[in-house]
Amino acid sequence: MQHTLACCALWLIPAIASAAASHDPSAGADGRNTALPVNPAQKRDAAPLAGGGHATPQQAREGHLQSWLQSISQAAKDRNYSGVFVVQSGGRIVTSTIDHYVVHGNTLERVETLDGQRRILVCHNAETRTILPDARLIVVEDHHTDYSFPRMLKTPHEDYATHYKLKQEGHERCAGYICNVTRIIPQDDLRYGYRLWTEQRSGLLVKAQTLNDLGKVLDQVAFTQLDLNPKPRPDLISEALKGTSGYQIEHMRASLSTPQAQGWALSQPIPGFESVGIYKRRLMLHGKPAEVTQWLFSDGLASVSLFAGPSADSQQADASLHMGDTNALLARKGAWSVIVIGSVPAKTLQLFADSLRHLD
Repeated sequence: MQHTLACCALWLIPAIASAAASHDPSAGADGRNTALPVNPAQKRDAAPLAGGGHATPQQAREGHLQSWLQSISQAAKDRNYSGVFVVQSGGRIVTSTIDHYVVHGNTLERVETLDGQRRILVCHNAETRTILPDARLIVVEDHHTDYSFPRMLKTPHEDYATHYKLKQEGHERCAGYICNVTRIIPQDDLRYGYRLWTEQRSGLLVKAQTLNDLGKVLDQVAFTQLDLNPKPRPDLISEALKGTSGYQIEHMRASLSTPQAQGWALSQPIPGFESVGIYKRRLMLHGKPAEVTQWLFSDGLASVSLFAGPSADSQQADASLHMGDTNALLARKGAWSVIVIGSVPAKTLQLFADSLRHLD
């Protein structure tokens, strides 16, 4: 649910290795994981419901999980809205503003953090820029990481009902709007559950919680202020870029590849998770170029990324980190370091790590 950069996953390698030196890796390390998998895939648009509009609670009760989830993401994509939302994860609270407009067929979005280091994310259709004023840096990506809040779907999927079921939990007022409250319950222990608040008229997601198998809230993101009818601002992107002359610009590039070309395979599939792309990424880490492989999997709601790169430390031990609903696992595969990271239980990451093998 948090807005992040894919390169952050690689920065976890020394952090996890350090944690492994002083903690039992099987017990996990208590540290802050700020990285989430970022999908550089060109996604198919979620199809709207027949006849337009969004699914009703009755349709959800009848099991139209796929259409209902697609309608939530479609509302987040097609509507104009602005507001303030708060992310609570692992004891940390981050407040951000968001402005999202569709102007003459163009999608414009601006998200700015209000806590900690200032970060401004601006999107114009498929291009995303992350502005870091303190570092005088702009990171440019040629894709829109379009499953951040208030979107819900990671990738289109045709088999949600096999792994999740819906339960209606009535209505509540949230951010000044009457919302339908819906519980998404996992059918196994490889994924988390969710509780979602969607505005009754628009279907826009207003609040979301990630829940473990005991119903405990691991992560929450919610609007505290929301305007569903803001006046569009065509100058949104240009205004955000004012004053950035002289900033260093780094391009995060990803080229589509195949598992065979990158030399990786899974010996066993992980139930419900499908490969949605493997990419060779060229990153700038601390000013130095680095090439890594990112293999992305999703069940439509949950996603897992595998980052693999050569390791300079042959003694590096396996280790793990967790923060809120996000877990990360560092595993060695011969001369390679692999980070498996995602908003799924640690058991799921371990299955991926155990199944992943390098093709000699």
